[in-house]
Amino acid sequence: MKKKAPSINEDRPKEVLAPQNLPYQMFLLVQQMTRRFQEILTPHGLTPLHWGILCCLWREDGLRTSEIATRLEQLGGTVTVGLDAMERDSLIERKGDPVDGRVSRIFLAKRGAALEKTLAPSAAALIDDMFRAYSPDEYRQLANHVANLRRTVASPLESPATRRPEPGTD
Repeated sequence: MKKKAPSINEDRPKEVLAPQNLPYQMFLLVQQMTRRFQEILTPHGLTPLHWGILCCLWREDGLRTSEIATRLEQLGGTVTVGLDAMERDSLIERKGDPVDGRVSRIFLAKRGAALEKTLAPSAAALIDDMFRAYSPDEYRQLANHVANLRRTVASPLESPATRRPEPGTD
């Protein structure tokens, strides 16, 4: 019989339960950060998805929907719904791709382009405020830890809890 891999919570079984466990604490943190960020976006009629789309277009105007979806790690349908609302609100314009007529390119409308001057500094100030307890080096380290954790969570190792039984062995 294979030896069971040690659990990170073996010595701390109560930390598996919410609200003490780290994933639940991170969930609460994301909720708090989202609420604060939404305070910046709401006066402009924006959502976090709209913000992400605008950021992509501020970096590179004229992207395809699929390129935006890939950069934001979102489903294409989710981005399409956001783009529909943004087009209605005169934030973006869709134009046919000159090479492939089946594809639309997304461009900033005047209103969407102008929001960068307001929203980017507000977002920067909010990020500075939320991470004020961290030095720039600590902030970079935290960002690296979060990126590593996202990669780990995105590709879980096979464990008894996630392993599918072999056909005919269940």
